[in-house]
Amino acid sequence: MPIRTLLILIAVAVVILGVKRLFAPRLTGGRTGKEPARMVQCAHCGMYVPEPEACKRQGLYYCSPAHLDADKS
Repeated sequence: MPIRTLLILIAVAVVILGVKRLFAPRLTGGRTGKEPARMVQCAHCGMYVPEPEACKRQGLYYCSPAHLDADKS
């Protein structure tokens, strides 16, 4: 009987872990359905930043206003 009990406990644990993994993204917020922001490279230092956070001038992207001002030409 102990082997049968052990197998049942293992099966129950596998089912619980499977259900937990299946519903975990929904419980924690998971995906919001938004596409990730495109990353652009700073023309001054080369660092990549999300496009919505970048400063842009004349088709070039900058990671900060300081680098935007530093590259005035």
